[in-house]
Amino acid sequence: MKRFASIGRVVARAGIIAAMFSVTLSASAADTSQAAPTLQLTRVGAMPATAKPAGVPDDYVVTPNGYFSPDCVATVHAGDQLQKNGLIKRASGMTEKAATCGKANFTLQGERVEADGRHTLRSAATPPPAQSGWVQSANYASSTPIGRIVATWTVPGAPTTQSDQVIYFFPGLEQLPNVQSILQPVLGWNGYGDKAWTLASWNCCVDGTTFHSDPIPASAGDNVVGDTYSTCAAGEACSTWKIDSRNTTTGQTSSLTTNPYADLTWVFGGVLEVYSVATCGQYPGGPITFHDIEVYDRNNQRVASPPWQGSDTSGIDPQCNYGLSTTPTSATIAY
Repeated sequence: MKRFASIGRVVARAGIIAAMFSVTLSASAADTSQAAPTLQLTRVGAMPATAKPAGVPDDYVVTPNGYFSPDCVATVHAGDQLQKNGLIKRASGMTEKAATCGKANFTLQGERVEADGRHTLRSAATPPPAQSGWVQSANYASSTPIGRIVATWTVPGAPTTQSDQVIYFFPGLEQLPNVQSILQPVLGWNGYGDKAWTLASWNCCVDGTTFHSDPIPASAGDNVVGDTYSTCAAGEACSTWKIDSRNTTTGQTSSLTTNPYADLTWVFGGVLEVYSVATCGQYPGGPITFHDIEVYDRNNQRVASPPWQGSDTSGIDPQCNYGLSTTPTSATIAY
């Protein structure tokens, strides 16, 4: 299986189309007396012309899943819970409906996706943007539903060439063959136009909306654990999952409580995803190793030897010595 986008290639993921967005950080789940600072993710309008997919509005922003209007993104704060019906149950016990996303979004390579799910392919006459998409992933398809994946990695050094590029690293889970959602604990660089590292947990996309937790800071050398797991008893088809993005160096965690919407059978031990990379110097320090990877099935039985597969990176421009090496418990992505 191949899961990446590059020059001349379009990766379509049914139901997994996300958006660029604005996000408000809460000071804490318990303290609402002070106004929280506001961060805005990298806007399409801030990108150079060669990096912008044709037709994407300038007010759209970058997420780990594509380009969306800020109207199509919702924050699930610590203590809140995203439910299958699209309601967010707040820590206070109140429930609210996230705003319905009625705007088109765009895939990594600029394919337009209407609010009703109809796709419009990018014209062959329209040049693709600078390298954007899944560069490499250690993945496999499971014959049985998965109940948990956890992985550890170290925050790399910042890119030597710092421009408008956005870099994401994460393990994750999806469905096969019909993808309905993706659960991801994500480490991102320059996700907020800040040329800095942040951690947040994501679930995309319910009715075209991307849900995420409040991001927390990270720095080069910090130890990161991404843990995605069912909260139900072994053997149950669970509607309540947690995605924990933990910075064990600082002791902070960004958590999302959510519903996966269907059994999760596509397993990703580690993924490198990028936006607007034109030179090898725009990548962060590498290679990066996802280690201590543990995969468990729904019965809480550990998968002893996940049959990891990689992606074909031969068509990616720029070419930066891409590679993948795996063991049962690790995935090293070279670039």
